[in-house]
Amino acid sequence: MSQKHSIIIVKLFITKLYKLTGRDKGMEKFLVDRIDRTVDNYRLAKEYLKNDGDILNHFASLVFSHYEREIPIDRIKEIRKEIKAVTPRMSPFRGDILYIISLLIATTDKDMQQEIIENMFSAMEKLEENGFRPCSHLVLTAYVIGRYGNPRKQDDIVYKLKESYILLKEKYNNITNEDDYLLCALWSINNIEVEVVNDFIENVYDHVADYNIRTKNGVQGLSNAMILNGSSGHMYRNMEFLLQLQKRDIKIANQFLPLVGVLSNTNPRRTVDLVEGVIEDLCDKEAEYEFYLDKGFRTIIAVVIVSFCTISDKRRYIDELLAHGVISFINSKNKGIFEEALS
Repeated sequence: MSQKHSIIIVKLFITKLYKLTGRDKGMEKFLVDRIDRTVDNYRLAKEYLKNDGDILNHFASLVFSHYEREIPIDRIKEIRKEIKAVTPRMSPFRGDILYIISLLIATTDKDMQQEIIENMFSAMEKLEENGFRPCSHLVLTAYVIGRYGNPRKQDDIVYKLKESYILLKEKYNNITNEDDYLLCALWSINNIEVEVVNDFIENVYDHVADYNIRTKNGVQGLSNAMILNGSSGHMYRNMEFLLQLQKRDIKIANQFLPLVGVLSNTNPRRTVDLVEGVIEDLCDKEAEYEFYLDKGFRTIIAVVIVSFCTISDKRRYIDELLAHGVISFINSKNKGIFEEALS
């Protein structure tokens, strides 16, 4: 494709966005700039971070594009090195989660870095003492407690987390597992009492399930995340958003439904229009997005880009919920490969 042809495509895309959003051209430029930053960061991660798998490169590109920053390659490598130095080879902190946690820590102020790492290890120890299974999801949960929780109240946070997890196990034993640790921790950090969780589950889970567009596990993850917003209007808009994606045959990976549950969605149809446009533009700019990337994961990349360009608040936890989806997505892919090898 010639440079002239590429410029024409971008101009057509900007015109399309202008018609869809009804906003001034600065907003469209902001979205196109964010797409460019995402693609540039992906190429940077692929060349210099040496991640074990391309999904992690896409995760890195998205996380730092949120903050309109280039990926700090050297700092991420230093954080990896520091965590590896204090954990054994078979530690749950090793493997893919080491890359994910290092990226998340590198988004914070450098002055906070050491405190977050120490609080993370402290939270991990308390979680294991309370019987939680050491795994990637528990490491991410420990990181969230270490970053957002009051370090003097870690015991209380873990206690409330355990209460909520036990409640989920009692209600949905066959679909509750370690990938629910994170949302239980977020409820605890935000002082959402177990009674509130119980009432919300009773009222929302069946309603979301009535839409009949997701698996039971997907419905649970979506419903659980909606508790953080606590708005029925938010719930209806999110369900409309998913229905619009389904109508247009745009796939979205089940593992990222908790993330969808917390994203703002004031105009679902317009958001899906924008998501379609972003997918097209990503594919035009980089072949990886069109030919080699899982379509369900590609959709979440577009959703996140649009969301970060259209919301001005409530950005907390989005990177962590994206990381949660990435862990689950990788685990699902690895399980599929393993089962195929045994068949």
